[in-house]
Amino acid sequence: MTFGRYTDSFKSKEKLDFWNESEKLFTNKQYFDAYVTFFKYLGDDEMNNLSFTRQDDSIIFQFFQGSKLITGSINDNKITAESHIADYEKLAVAFMRRLMETNYSLYYTRFALRDSSIYLKFNSSVLDGSPRKLYYALRELATRSDKQDDTLVNDFPVLKKADVHIIELPDSEKEIKYKYFQKWIGDTIKRASELNDETFSGAISYLLLDVIYKIDYLIMPQGMTTNDLEKIHYAYFARDNKPFPAKNKDMRDAFQKLLDKPKENVMADIYGVKSTFGVANPAPHQAVIDVFNNNLGNVKWYIENKYDDLAVNIYEYIAGFCQFSYGLPKPDIRLFDLLLNITVQDYYNEMGLPEKYYDWEAKKFDESGISLIKNKIDVIIKDGNELFPDLKFDTTKLKFDSLLNFLRSYLAEIQNLNFNT
Repeated sequence: MTFGRYTDSFKSKEKLDFWNESEKLFTNKQYFDAYVTFFKYLGDDEMNNLSFTRQDDSIIFQFFQGSKLITGSINDNKITAESHIADYEKLAVAFMRRLMETNYSLYYTRFALRDSSIYLKFNSSVLDGSPRKLYYALRELATRSDKQDDTLVNDFPVLKKADVHIIELPDSEKEIKYKYFQKWIGDTIKRASELNDETFSGAISYLLLDVIYKIDYLIMPQGMTTNDLEKIHYAYFARDNKPFPAKNKDMRDAFQKLLDKPKENVMADIYGVKSTFGVANPAPHQAVIDVFNNNLGNVKWYIENKYDDLAVNIYEYIAGFCQFSYGLPKPDIRLFDLLLNITVQDYYNEMGLPEKYYDWEAKKFDESGISLIKNKIDVIIKDGNELFPDLKFDTTKLKFDSLLNFLRSYLAEIQNLNFNT
């Protein structure tokens, strides 16, 4: 079982070779060979997210992005691709205005109407359709269509969802995810209410932001629930000169609305999907180091003043913010996953992952858990050496005398990782 948003950052050497070959073929005017190689680059073999067929100078392709299926063709010196967004019975000024306004913000694609349906479309000539342009165009088409089908239907009741492709999850799994959705939000609101809004405004911010990223990464809701979480995140980081206590109040109010949301509405957004493009932009390990530098110094005061739970939340926040904001190298992703597996071990265990890295009843690491952690890190680093041969993690520097000392030493080693290729 894997968690977190899909990312297409830092592909394997084989995939990168496909990309380089595609650009070379296109430069040599072997256009259709270039596109075949491009689709080999784009496909995720484990996810089975993309398929295509070629007949002479014609290619038919399709791929998934969240709940949407994008279909397209390349022939007669033209490239076309589209996604079926929504259906309507009659035209309405309100949603048509939204489509026109959104078109101005798009670089490669546009909304179009056909047969009482809304489509997001991309067109290009083959001569102007280099692999690089095609990548960014299809990415815009895919990510925008996956988001717009939910927001448009939610904002305009006259519209109906169309062409939805999801993977239904077992009811037992959905119940666990809903349970922790409620628990994490409820516990966070309660803990925040116990702190002084002014004196502890920073701690409250960490608490509330941490729960956004924990839900996003571990529960992986889709649809409007994801949109609601993203709105909370973006509102907090907006440069609007609003004081932090006021931002915290806005976040608490928004979380209370999520907590009060009917169960069936939340459960309807808990499903699996296939994706082709990551939503977060690729970022090097330096981005992680910058997040560490901006936040790790804030932990010390909470530890010295015996607010251990708030210190743990800051460590979780750092891992969650990086996962939410960036398309990271896979070793970073897996190391942050291990951190969360320790701090919210109960969730992982209920989801069927049995490893017990930390004894939460005794509040200590035992020999079994220490061995599991070191072995897990060794596997992560070994797998990462395919792309990053200088990657090393010194597990002898980890401190296991307390959870907080472990987290501090663990992030220190992550900070020192060498991702040179």
